[in-house]
Amino acid sequence: MAEMLRERRGQSTVEWIGLVFMLVAVMAGMFAAGVKVPGTALIHSVSTGLLCAASLSGGCAGEGSLESTYGEELAELVRSGTPTLMYGPDMLGLPVDYRTCRSPWCADGPGEGEVTRSTAGEPVTLFTRVLKRGSATYIQYWAYYPESASLRGAPVLEEQGFHPHDWESMQVRIDADGSISQRASSHAGYNHGRSVANWGSDAGWSIVTDATEAAGLREKGGWGEATGTYLIAGGSHAGNVDDDVDEENYPGYTPAGLVRLVPLESIKDGPLSRPARFDPITAPWEKEVWTDPEAEGTG
Repeated sequence: MAEMLRERRGQSTVEWIGLVFMLVAVMAGMFAAGVKVPGTALIHSVSTGLLCAASLSGGCAGEGSLESTYGEELAELVRSGTPTLMYGPDMLGLPVDYRTCRSPWCADGPGEGEVTRSTAGEPVTLFTRVLKRGSATYIQYWAYYPESASLRGAPVLEEQGFHPHDWESMQVRIDADGSISQRASSHAGYNHGRSVANWGSDAGWSIVTDATEAAGLREKGGWGEATGTYLIAGGSHAGNVDDDVDEENYPGYTPAGLVRLVPLESIKDGPLSRPARFDPITAPWEKEVWTDPEAEGTG
């Protein structure tokens, strides 16, 4: 009897997942075709909730997921280091959960004001990673976007600056003396403040980067004083953590306390992550900085 119940439960799970995928595919197709569907956000929210419920990974992370992954002390540290997200004026797509949204239609945001969800109902999400190296603790906050458009609006070159998928990050370093530093990924390197002195790092030219850092024109490795903010450029999603913040430069924002946090270590090998392909982008767990938090390249 027990064996029969297990077989039926397994069959139901397969059918359930198939039904959810069909619902998501139909909704995505209708939206892409320009069909206006009442309650799109509600339908998307329900379908993704069902998908997470059917997942063998135990859901898409929620209350207590940080504690179960890191323990109470580190979980509190991760929450306290969460930045307020500030979005540039041409920011279209929001950072979302790649397991339930990997298309621009479900990641689009309103473009201004306080933002907690996309227009399709996807919560603004950062994936977290905690490392200890020597006496320092590092917290990485990873943002996934369904697409990147570095040269949006540029004649002829716009298509060359586009690629599907994008992974960016904001990182925090806590030293033994309690001092806290921040940096953010920007193209091929990491930056603190917004400056023309970052172009060597952005291009991945270590010789130029070393020279500007030696001259005191930029922070070493992109690490600088913690600001509690993560400033994100529209289009490319290149980031920094220090700049003049006003409504003209950053019309949209997500308060730190309203950012959904998902521990990436606990879900990267789960059933909703294993099929994920991010070509031509490298997944966070395949990047050098995943194991070496002081790495200066983003590949």
